[in-house]
Amino acid sequence: MEIFDKYLFEELVEEYERSDLTDDNYEALYIRFCHLNHLDEVEPYLLVMRYLGLGTHADPDAALTELKDIMVGNIELKGLYFDLKLCANPQDTGAIAELHRLIEAGYYGKYLKSRSNISLVKKYSKEEKTTPFSTTDNTTVDDKIHYKSMIFEGCGYSGLYFTTGDIDYLHAKVFIEPIKTTQKVSVRSQIYAGDEPFSKVFADEFTLKPGDTWFTTSGWGNKNFYGYSDRVYQWRLEINGTEIHSQDFRFYEGKIDKNGLPIKDVKLFASKASGALKADRDRYTLSFNSSTLEYIYFKCFINEPGEAKVVQIHIKVTCLEDDSVFCDKMFLQSLNHNTYAFWEGIGFSKINKWKKGLYKFTIKIGSSKAQEGTFSIY
Repeated sequence: MEIFDKYLFEELVEEYERSDLTDDNYEALYIRFCHLNHLDEVEPYLLVMRYLGLGTHADPDAALTELKDIMVGNIELKGLYFDLKLCANPQDTGAIAELHRLIEAGYYGKYLKSRSNISLVKKYSKEEKTTPFSTTDNTTVDDKIHYKSMIFEGCGYSGLYFTTGDIDYLHAKVFIEPIKTTQKVSVRSQIYAGDEPFSKVFADEFTLKPGDTWFTTSGWGNKNFYGYSDRVYQWRLEINGTEIHSQDFRFYEGKIDKNGLPIKDVKLFASKASGALKADRDRYTLSFNSSTLEYIYFKCFINEPGEAKVVQIHIKVTCLEDDSVFCDKMFLQSLNHNTYAFWEGIGFSKINKWKKGLYKFTIKIGSSKAQEGTFSIY
């Protein structure tokens, strides 16, 4: 590591280790870490922040996959992998056993800090030594609820990003593997703001039938709206008293400006899935090499709005080789009064995933006129 990089890296790590970081602090840290992502030592910090949604969009599945690819032969990274798995499901006995072994080998949770499950594993291991094994046959697995993912819904909106003035009550929509037998399910939920409970614990009972693939929990909020603040929250979910899952979601202050703004121009550039690197943001092109491509970013130029607002960005990308839809997503974008450009990205967390060919994109802000164009992958 070069001396200047070493100085910057140590400064960022010292900042990261603070216990009083706000959402804005994490966002600034994430951007600064991205500027040093050519250093192998930086990647675990970026992956943790992506997994937990600290300063960036939460993408736990992709982050965990990338971590698995680089953890070979590294005790701290292997420990981090199983520690993160326990963040999603503290009852994962396989992850508990692996993390316990790695703790004894020297893992100490430096990347997760207070979010590490080390104390949980030590407690579990201590209890295991004093608790006899059950002789009950629990080999039937068809009745288990297999969790897949979670999004949120309220007032006609769905996803992971919302505005305080557009949502009264937010509900969790939980996706599961198809149910094989009719069964009753008990679900307990609670919303956290950082490490502190934000909502009360609320309980639901469901009767799921064969073929069911989702259920929706009770909601939490305020009938007069503005029950949430401008920050990241986490919805924690307990299924049948054992499985615990979580998902981060983000609220922005205000209401969505549905009229949006006209887009003056759209430029495309390639960069990392972990975020648009500063060095890449002005390297515009319409032709991308699949062997090095992760994310394509759409940089939209607009007239300064004159006031702060939140708008919806709709991006649709179609592969013209077979007319398949590659992406059809809605994003929320917070604009300052003097914002003149912003970007949103789509793609993969690894290279060599893009299919070669010609693509068409359509992008618009709110109900304003759409901008269209094409790009190619070779």
